[in-house]
Parts: sequence; structure tokens; C-alpha cells
Amino acid sequence: MRKLTNKKIRWIIRQLDRGTPVKEIAAVMRVTPRRIYQIKKQYEETGEIPELRQSGRKPKQIDKEIEQIILQTYNKYRLSPVPLEKLIERDYGIHIPHNTIYKVLLKHGLVEENMNKKKRRKWVRYERKHSMSLWQGDWKMLGEKWIIAFMDDASRFITCYGVFDSATTENTIRVLRKGFAEYGIPDEILTDHGTQFVAAKSREKARHKFKEFLKENGIRHILARVNHPQTNGKIERFFGLMEQKIGLFESLDEFVYWYNYVKPHMSLNFDELEIPYQAFLRKLPAERVFEFSGRWLIEE
Repeated sequence: MRKLTNKKIRWIIRQLDRGTPVKEIAAVMRVTPRRIYQIKKQYEETGEIPELRQSGRKPKQIDKEIEQIILQTYNKYRLSPVPLEKLIERDYGIHIPHNTIYKVLLKHGLVEENMNKKKRRKWVRYERKHSMSLWQGDWKMLGEKWIIAFMDDASRFITCYGVFDSATTENTIRVLRKGFAEYGIPDEILTDHGTQFVAAKSREKARHKFKEFLKENGIRHILARVNHPQTNGKIERFFGLMEQKIGLFESLDEFVYWYNYVKPHMSLNFDELEIPYQAFLRKLPAERVFEFSGRWLIEE
């Protein structure tokens, strides 16, 4: 038997008004004549075209106190519903499902409704085991400025960054010197084939300031595969998040601090709400620990 819809019911009423026999309407709709008589009776008694009720329970109203906790936590951490679910449980000792959190954020315009959830491709995640074994670096234009950032591959920790009017080799080296002074020299650095990092022609043999700078510091240069952004994907995802969230912060410095020291990273030890700073320390090899001294080794 064919299931009726509101559109089909309106058609049935039109046919009844035209005097079409009930049996004929029932045959076309593939329902029993009794069902047509039920619709006809309801229409005659109310004067309105019957409408089918939506199935399912009436949505439960979200408690105002719960809504306030969700908004307070979002304003503090500025994260998506899944990490907020864990943070609320940790900070308030209550469990609020991420679906409820999503509804509240959507209501207040803090997230966009995702009408078409895309299937994620299954990538085999690759990352270094220890901090300081590999840094990923790249340039990104934001507004009228160029931003360069280097990320520790094992921990997602942003070790150094800078904002400039132009993306040059000199500015790249300037930022790296700052990172080396604070955290030490990594074993390897991964970049794309941009001219800030490699010569435009004869890349293997040509002299290049960046190539010479890495050689002087005993760093192996790894180049990402051409037309394969996943190779340098971690720093690309950082830049994507930066574009999405930068408007919530007063400056780039504030955003990077939030990324390194506030935001739990889902690719790290998410059950413990681990942040990149904590992962950087946890994954640091013993021989590296004694190379460093200063404020960053002491967890506040």
C-alpha cells in the first residue's frame, strides 16, 4: 500500500471536490476506500485539508543553565562541539552530548549548519615519534600580509612564526633563527618547493640561501611531493584553522597562544585533552631535554 503524503492528500481533496468517485481515487492512490472516506470526513468536519503529523518525539527544550554552560565554555575555548563535550565534563563535572552543544552553538550563530557531510578519505596518518625530529614550515597570505609558521611534526606545536610584507628567504631564515634560539635546532625541516626554500631551476645543484643556512646548522631539508599537499598537511591544516578563527582574536600572537596552550588537539592524546605544548614536552627525547633551559620547560 502506498504511503500518503500531504501533497497526495491535497490531490485527493481536489478530486473529491470535483466529484471523482472514492473507489477511483483509492485505486489511483493505492489505498483502501476506507482511508479516502476518513480523509473526506475530516475535511468536511473541519473545513481544512488534513495534514499528516510529523513522526517522532517533540524536541526536548534545552535547560537555560545548560545553555549558559555551553556558551561560557565556547567563549573560553572557542572550539567545536566534540572537544567542548570533554572540556565541559572536565570543568563542570557534567556530561552534555556534543549534539546538544551543536544545537546551542547553531542557535547562537557560533557554528555553520553542515547540510552535506562529506565522506572523509581514509589517510594513513604519519607523524614523527619525537619532538624536534622534524619541523614543517610554509608561507600563507592573510589579508595583505604574509605569515610564515613552523610546526613540530610530532606534537603540532608552533615553534616559531612571523608576519611580513613579503614572503622571502631572508624572512624565513629570520623566523627560524628565533625558533632555534628558543627551542633548539631540529633534525629535519619539511617545506614545499616555493622559491623561498629552493632555487627555481637546477634545484639539486643551484646555490640557495635557505639551502646553505640549513647546511650550516646541520639540518636535512625534505621537500614535499609536487601537487601532493597532504605531505605538508599538518601546517596546511593549521593555516586553515587560522583563517577560520583569527577573527575571534585580537592578534596573531593571541591566536597562536590559544593554539599552543589552550586548544586540545584531536590528533594528540585527546582523552586527556592534551594541548600541543604538553605533547611537545612529552615527546621530547631525553637527550634533548638537557639542551634547553628557560620558562617553556616549566608547566604553569
